[in-house]
This record gives sequence, C-alpha cells and structure tokens, in this order.
Amino acid sequence: MNQEIISRQELSRWLESLLPAHTIIAPVHREDRDAFAIIGSAGEVAWDAGRTANPAKEFFFPASETIVRWRTGPAGLQVEAPLATRPQVLFGARPCDGMALDVLDRLLLADPADPYYRARRAATTVVAWACGGEGPGAGPFEGCFCETVGGGPADRRFVDVLLTRYGDDYAVDAVTEKGRQLLSGAKTEPRELPALTPRDTPELPMPPPAAWRAQFDAAFWTELAQRCLGCRTCTYDCPVCYCFDARDRALPDGTIERLRCWDSCQGMQCFAIAGGHNPRPTQASRQRQRYMHKFLYYPEREGVALCVGCGRCVVDCPVNIDIREVIAAIAAAERVPA
Repeated sequence: MNQEIISRQELSRWLESLLPAHTIIAPVHREDRDAFAIIGSAGEVAWDAGRTANPAKEFFFPASETIVRWRTGPAGLQVEAPLATRPQVLFGARPCDGMALDVLDRLLLADPADPYYRARRAATTVVAWACGGEGPGAGPFEGCFCETVGGGPADRRFVDVLLTRYGDDYAVDAVTEKGRQLLSGAKTEPRELPALTPRDTPELPMPPPAAWRAQFDAAFWTELAQRCLGCRTCTYDCPVCYCFDARDRALPDGTIERLRCWDSCQGMQCFAIAGGHNPRPTQASRQRQRYMHKFLYYPEREGVALCVGCGRCVVDCPVNIDIREVIAAIAAAERVPA
C-alpha cells in the first residue's frame, strides 16, 4: 500500500515552524499521566502518549471562561465579549476526540451558535493520531468502546489530518483542505507500507432508544447510585458533557465579569431552581439523567449519542462505575421477556 510518509524528525520541525503563528495543543507527560497542554516547543510533545487524561474539550469550551465584561469609562458603559482569534492546532488528538467535536458542533454551532465555541472551532486544525499502527502509544486503550457509538480507531471523518504510526514514521492522510494547507510546509515522501492488522475489539451493541425508555423507573438506578460519590469526575473527564453555570464577579478596578464554568449533572445543585425546588434531588435520579441524556435524549434531538466511547470515565471513576456495564445492563433487560 503506497502512502505519503513523514518522519518524526520532520514532524517536529514542522511543528516548530507553526509555533510563531499558531497555538499548538499536544499531548505532554505530566507526572504519571499524559495530558493535552499548550506547548512552547516541539520537544515537549509526548510522542509515545496514549489517550490523554483530559479531554480536548477544554480548549474549545473551557472549564472557566469570561464571556462578557462590563466597565465604565469616559465614553460611558463599555461591554466586551472576548473571542479567540489566534489560529490553533490540536495535535495528537485521537479519532474519538475529533468525533467529540462533531458531537458538540451539533449543539453549539446550531442556530443560535455559541460565539465563543464557534470562534475556537473556526481557528482550529485537528491533526489526529490513529489508534492503531505500530509503536508505543498506538492503542487501543483501556476502557474504550468507540465502535459501539459509531466511531472507530482510524475514523477520519472528523479530523483534518490523520497520522498512523509506523515506528518513528507516520503515514499521512490529509482529509480536508484545511489540513492540506497546514501540511504544505511539511516534507513527506511516498513509501510502500504493509497493511495493518485490524484490532480485536469486544462487541458491545448499543440498545435502541426504546430500551432506555423502558428502564426509566428501574431499580437499577438506585443500585448504581449507592456506589456513586457524586464527585463529578465522569463529567469533567467527558469530552462531550457540556453542562455549565454562569457566575458574575466584580474586579478591584470596578469591572464586572460574567464567567461560564463547567457544571455536572452529578452535583446536587445542578438542577436546583429559584425557590429551592430540585426536580432531581437524589443521586439515583441524577445517575439516570446522565445516561438517559447520553443515549436517549441527545440522540433523539441531535442524531448521535452524547458519548464517543473514549473510556476516560471508565478508568477514572473512583468507585469503578463502568459506562459499558450500564449499556450492557440495559441491553440485557431488553432481552428479558415481559
């Protein structure tokens, strides 16, 4: 199979050439984990990184961001809505990270589009690493189940460039015109490469919407909630959860800022409304909401699951709640005769 190849040395040189005009986000080693971070040199890239501990979401939909400022001046009240304009490159993302952006696009770019997310998306080129190939960090990774939700280890649909590792070289697939333009300064060469052996993935069929709806009042949710700590790790790790809260603060110079901050459906106050009523007062009702939103409500509205099967919530839950077990339990309940 003849493909364009780029060496790691050339990739490093190419990244260095982009740094003066671009913000580069890439996997780096942090203590005992790999994480997406803004880099200052190509030497910081963790080339053998696996799946990052943090989602790329925070570089498009930050954990906390100022969305508007009010200040008074000689000309009276001034209102500012800061938008990102500097071009950025998300390098070393996985296909599921690209898919996550598509899932969020359906909500945040629909009319009326979120201007802050839209500006970052428009400014970003996604250069992904396939989960496969040959060499450290090629994958697959513990807990992942991307194929269950319609993705795949070499899914090219939602990225601009897809790189597949062959030792210290990478096969280059320039998917979009944006990707081809970004790669114009990189040196590649054609080479014959062996076909890769498809990875062996466990089968985990996704139950249909009716199966989730039928289990709305199941005792299963209470049993699950007895394990849950409400720590919110699953939602903060998730590349597609988007709940947020808005808060105002006054700065010493008199400026008022409105902040948008991540929230979580697993927090007790997430659903509380004025007057003190909370329609989901128990951990069981919040657990149910999490899964129903991902696999029933969002698919019915947006056409895709609010999950890309990355597995971050699987490996980081402190009490070992496994989203795959929940999917399997709903599927098993569907098969039980009424």
